[in-house]
Amino acid sequence: MFQVAVAAGLSVLLSTWTYLIGKGLIMSAGEMDMGMDDLPADTIRQVAASFVASFAIWAGLLVLAAGIAAAVADVLYRDDRQGYGVALRRTAVATIWFVVWAAAVLVLNSIRHDEIRHPAAAVRAYAQGNQHWFSGSSAAAPGKIEREPLAGRGRLRGIAVLFPMLWSVALPLPAGRRRMSRPALWGTAILLSWVAWWGVWRLLPWTAIEALTG
Repeated sequence: MFQVAVAAGLSVLLSTWTYLIGKGLIMSAGEMDMGMDDLPADTIRQVAASFVASFAIWAGLLVLAAGIAAAVADVLYRDDRQGYGVALRRTAVATIWFVVWAAAVLVLNSIRHDEIRHPAAAVRAYAQGNQHWFSGSSAAAPGKIEREPLAGRGRLRGIAVLFPMLWSVALPLPAGRRRMSRPALWGTAILLSWVAWWGVWRLLPWTAIEALTG
């Protein structure tokens, strides 16, 4: 899906790997590190592999979001296969919101780190905050300990909560003897989606996901 690829690409822009690539291009390959003196710099192969893995994971998570929507639609239109086909096509169109959300996250990150006019600096601040858990100038003056709210889990949470709400509005009414009202359809679609997300969320390997998405 084109929208998934674009959204995954935008998501990878906000990652530690993008920061390291930029650092390597501006300085040198031997400078691709997070400023930790006790750890060696990453190699070009490591950074490239991590960048590709991050893209693949984001693409997989977005496909998962579309898959949950398709599964919910299958339940809603179990007696209306023509309506199910329409719902699937509208689900594919609705994935444009993945692109909108990924772009919005980049803007939110810039606002959070007060770097509206300097996107590269905002990515750098994200990478350092995500890796070091502080936003001060150095380990000697770290400032308060804080988690980066726009890391992988936080970004996917926005999709899990908001996408079902936006997607449900585009669904056609299912045919049948007992037609649902539009508010009932929207509410049922949102509730089923959130329940599905709740179950899937508990099964996802978050430690690996957040490490690889950077």
